[in-house]
Amino acid sequence: MLHQTVGYNRTFDFDHPSVQVSDDLDVSNLQGELRLTRTAQGLYATGTLHGTIGTECVRCLTPFGQNLAITFDDLFAYPPSKAIEPLLVVPETGLLDLTPLTREYMLLSFPLRPLCRPDCRGLCPECGANRNETKCDHETPATDPRLAGLRALLDGPA
Repeated sequence: MLHQTVGYNRTFDFDHPSVQVSDDLDVSNLQGELRLTRTAQGLYATGTLHGTIGTECVRCLTPFGQNLAITFDDLFAYPPSKAIEPLLVVPETGLLDLTPLTREYMLLSFPLRPLCRPDCRGLCPECGANRNETKCDHETPATDPRLAGLRALLDGPA
């Protein structure tokens, strides 16, 4: 594409059942579209990719697939001497490697507290059972006397 005239563009479709983006990131069902357009400064990339990353719920510790979506809106500089950002360079070989940028965008879009579902009830603090799967019949623990005032405020007027 580097030998094409300014304005030339090409669209690349992605549909991969499993991709190892890096040593620490495996993505399943990676799908999307990326359009590269030749500009006077290099290659302009626009598009979206979405996929699923295996993780664990922070509340109940159940493994699940976290869906992620990333958006590309980047200018890859060519020749490399004009580049400011090392990830946004078209090397002299002309082969554009999207792996480092894809990894960065995927990790940035990953939630800080992944949940298997929004209403996850987590683990029972008494027995450790998954409260999404079972109901525990533990007695309600007595309120610490130092927190009785706070409990009264939370419960509201009787």
